[in-house]
Amino acid sequence: MAFPVAGARLVRVLDVAAVLWVILWIALALLVGREVRNLRDLSDTVVQAGVAVEQTGGLVRGLGNIPFLGDRVSKVADQVEAAGRSAQVSGRDSRDSTENLSVLLALAVGLIPTLPLLGLYLPLRLTWSRDARAVRAALRTRPADPLLTEFLARRAVANFPYERLLSVSSRPFRDIEEGRFDALAALELERLGIAPASAGEGAGSQAA
Repeated sequence: MAFPVAGARLVRVLDVAAVLWVILWIALALLVGREVRNLRDLSDTVVQAGVAVEQTGGLVRGLGNIPFLGDRVSKVADQVEAAGRSAQVSGRDSRDSTENLSVLLALAVGLIPTLPLLGLYLPLRLTWSRDARAVRAALRTRPADPLLTEFLARRAVANFPYERLLSVSSRPFRDIEEGRFDALAALELERLGIAPASAGEGAGSQAA
C-alpha cells in the first residue's frame, strides 16, 4: 500500500528489477522446456528398437519351416513381434508425454514466480502512474491555480517522513498553516518525477 507514494527514482529501480525478474524466469523456463523436450530422443530410440525387435521376430518366424521346430519357432516369433510392437507403442506414448511435460514445466517455471509479482506490482505501478499523469494534466490546464500548489504541498506533508520535510523547510507544518507552499509543493513534484519547470507558473503563482 506504500508503493503509490514512492519516489520516481525508486519506481524506476523497481521497474528494472521487475523486468529483469520476469526475463530471468522466462529464460529459465525456456531452458527447462528445451532440456525436457530433448528427452524425446530416448523415446525415438525406444521406437526404433521396437521396430528392430519386430523385424527380428519376422526373421525368426521364417525359421518355422525347419522340421520339428515350426511350432516352437512360431510361438517365439509371436512373442518377439509382440514385444517389438509394445516397445513402439510405449516409445510413441512416452514421446507425447515428454512433449506435454516440457510445455507444462516451462509454463510452471515461467509463470509461478512471475504472476504473483506482476499481480501485486502492476496495480500499484499503474496507481502511481495515474497519480503522476493527473498532476501533470492539472499543471498543464491550471498552471496558475494556487489551490494546486497547496494540494501538492499537503501531499508532500502526507507522503514524506519528517526528516525529509525538514530538508526543505525547518517548520513544514507551520508553512502549511501560514500558506507557504512552494518548497513543499516542489518536493512532491520531485517525488512524482515532474521537472520543476513543468510547474514553474503554478509555484510562482503562490508568491503572488
